[in-house]
Amino acid sequence: MIFTTTAKHNEGGYTLCEAIEPPQSGAALHRHPTYDETFIICEGNYEFQLDKQMLKLGPGDTVFVPRGIPHSFLSVGPRVGRQLIISSPGGIFDAFIAEVATSMVDSGLPACPGEATDFRAIAAKYGMEFLS
Repeated sequence: MIFTTTAKHNEGGYTLCEAIEPPQSGAALHRHPTYDETFIICEGNYEFQLDKQMLKLGPGDTVFVPRGIPHSFLSVGPRVGRQLIISSPGGIFDAFIAEVATSMVDSGLPACPGEATDFRAIAAKYGMEFLS
């Protein structure tokens, strides 16, 4: 993930990041009551769950996820997926990612998440709940 704009750039309004996902990677079903997200697909193909609705997305497609709504996404290939993710208000998602990254480095496993990194516990600190 590359964070191009964070809350410190815009008085907490939003965070913008670019996510690059190899096929079969993404985010499991989760929700967060503290911020909205918008996903803009730039490259690749994705399967996206928005509450109970299943979507197939490709370049140019956009999905808005209001806070609290369960959602997940998976890059389904065959090419690497690339998407822009806007979270609003800003600062929450980037703080979560920063803490996960620090935890991975501290555990000695920066390239491979292991049991030493408890993503669900970190997520809970930021109001995020994984549902699967």
